[in-house]
Amino acid sequence: MKILIIFILPFLLVAKDKNNLIKFESNITTTIYELNNTTQKNILKTALKFVKSGKIIKGSCWDYINAIYNENNITKNNRVVIFKGVKSSKYANKELIQSGDWLYHINHSYHNIEHSGLFITWIDKNATKALMLSYAGENKKVPARFRIYNIDKVYNITRAKGVKMDNYIPLKEYAIKNKISYFNAMKLAKNGKIETITKDINGKEQIFVKANSKANLPKPKKEPTLKELMIEIEKLKQRVKELEEKIK
Repeated sequence: MKILIIFILPFLLVAKDKNNLIKFESNITTTIYELNNTTQKNILKTALKFVKSGKIIKGSCWDYINAIYNENNITKNNRVVIFKGVKSSKYANKELIQSGDWLYHINHSYHNIEHSGLFITWIDKNATKALMLSYAGENKKVPARFRIYNIDKVYNITRAKGVKMDNYIPLKEYAIKNKISYFNAMKLAKNGKIETITKDINGKEQIFVKANSKANLPKPKKEPTLKELMIEIEKLKQRVKELEEKIK
């Protein structure tokens, strides 16, 4: 009888794991531990707390993530839109996405409608498979759950102010770091010589460069020495003399 209980118990626990807490809690806690930014940590901790408590928010998926942000004093003035695309065509580069980001994406698992959720971590980044916190809303009164989504079509990214972009720096900062002019940095970006992404910061597009991108600018010509100049002058004199002889 004891053997039977031991065998059946894990299946019963999984069956009751409607929020996928048992399945994904280790992924979530590991992500929280590895994060360096306190704000990101707190967002994920709040998400975990809400799910564990079975919290119900009146409203939609939007209202639930909004409540998590507000719980951490990330009100409207403390948020920044990292990317603003078009849900039918213009989607974000996956390199933009970070833990704690509030994403709007096409929900492939439910009629390809628009959906918003909280990004936790990548499960398979190459395949754009991400662990997300998702809330059904629609007055279903069902607690939120952690779930894997294919987020290849993210059309909006909102983030708490103060959370920096991993591995990417503003174009101006890149120019200073590499001791080149802003003009040359812009030229490199436009010609695809350095790896860049464009972020929508509160309605204004800004260019960010991968920090370790090498500035492959042509080396400036070396200034000639006085000796080299004198040699060139003598060559010119000789050339003038040869031309004068031909004229005669």
